[in-house]
Amino acid sequence: MRYNTYLGILVMSALAAFWLTPVAGWLAFKVGAVDLPNERKVHSHAMPRLGGVAVYLGFLLSLAAVPLLQNSIADEFRNVANLFIPLLLGSLAMLALGVYDDMKGADASKKFLAQVAIATGLWFGGFRIDAIMNPFGEPIGLDLLSLPFTVLWIVGVTNAVNLLDGIDGLVAGVTACMALSLAVINILSHNVIVSLLNLALAGACLGFLPHNHAPARIFLGDSGSLTIGMLLSCIAIISLFNDRSQGVQGASSLLTVPLLLFALPLFDTTRVMYHRWRRNVSIFQADKNHVHHRLLAMGLSHRQAAWTLYAVAIVTGLLSITLSLMDKGGQLFLSALFAALAVGFTVMWRVRLRHFFIASEERITAVAAKKAAGDSVPTVPIVSSVTKGGGGAA
Repeated sequence: MRYNTYLGILVMSALAAFWLTPVAGWLAFKVGAVDLPNERKVHSHAMPRLGGVAVYLGFLLSLAAVPLLQNSIADEFRNVANLFIPLLLGSLAMLALGVYDDMKGADASKKFLAQVAIATGLWFGGFRIDAIMNPFGEPIGLDLLSLPFTVLWIVGVTNAVNLLDGIDGLVAGVTACMALSLAVINILSHNVIVSLLNLALAGACLGFLPHNHAPARIFLGDSGSLTIGMLLSCIAIISLFNDRSQGVQGASSLLTVPLLLFALPLFDTTRVMYHRWRRNVSIFQADKNHVHHRLLAMGLSHRQAAWTLYAVAIVTGLLSITLSLMDKGGQLFLSALFAALAVGFTVMWRVRLRHFFIASEERITAVAAKKAAGDSVPTVPIVSSVTKGGGGAA
């Protein structure tokens, strides 16, 4: 019965998002939430941006059906109803911020402050990281650092997902992989409510993906990427951190699990912010330095780049599941191994791959200069690393 409910929530949210996406596209044209083509973008006609509204409604409608069931899951769901009030209010606020940005455009710094305010409200609503599990002993209490640590996590993950939204279908697919991984971790830990949240989010993203996969007919928009990022960060708090305030026991006992699960968006954001800081430019200034831009520069198509990053998300998800099932000793060993691999990959990226990317960018710049001068340009086996404007990529 329990697994039938899990499957039902996943399918219901997917179908709801799939059917609501054309409605969201129609609404986007009505209210002017469209992305117009320009020299930086790959689409040649106006594209609707409010795909995130369909994803959010798919997520919400599937969860709204749970209390109508006549089983033990519905009973558990009703018993923790206080968990959903701050999540509902916070997600609605983030959705409103994203819709406004899709329609009117929002200043990056003001948008950041609004995200901090929403994250602070969520902390007061009970979504708190009060302690970090210690593999060598008792959990490390954060005490006064709980608020800034929680806000940093929520805002960081929210923006990491937002910044990843640079090519068709990327955020919806990667989010589905991460949410399904979180669902498996919590199902194995008998964490019913958190499992439902993850399955509802994963299903909504999967239902939206056919409309958004390259070539996209609608963009996720900031209404989607910001809201999805916020939901993921909050679900991770009650899933992977030890949150006793809501009566939900975290499924993980080590910080490595959430860091590994969210490795792709966090790595991309950290890397981009670091390079902007090194160049003495604003961290909010858009550029073409994201991981998906690098894959496009290597010659991959949008679909190939998206599927490559799906594979990365699947691998990190499987590793997170494996790590969450191990005892503390095994978790510590694998954490040290993953850290060593991460350092090795970073060194390889800096020493070897960056030379390829620099050469690629130089060839792209040369081609663009010749086109601007009206000269004939030979075919170059490199895809221009441009960003579509449908998401929040910056």
